[in-house]
Amino acid sequence: MIVLHISGHCIETSAKKRYEELLSYLLKNEDEEKEKELEFLLEFLKEANFFELRREGFDGREEMTVIVKKEENKFVVERLS
Repeated sequence: MIVLHISGHCIETSAKKRYEELLSYLLKNEDEEKEKELEFLLEFLKEANFFELRREGFDGREEMTVIVKKEENKFVVERLS
């Protein structure tokens, strides 16, 4: 499960930015939880249907915070705020 902030760019870009942040952090630090988050993000980036997610409103036109989780081998995105 991860939390992403979407503002001015779509969910895919937010996920890529978070991935880059985590990768940069992990090159300097050891953190098992962050490694798991990085693995989850990589799987999300490879498997999610970003066209559909943008169509559902996660396109960056509206600022929001979302949670991404996996349920029954499917990614689920829920808006938090």
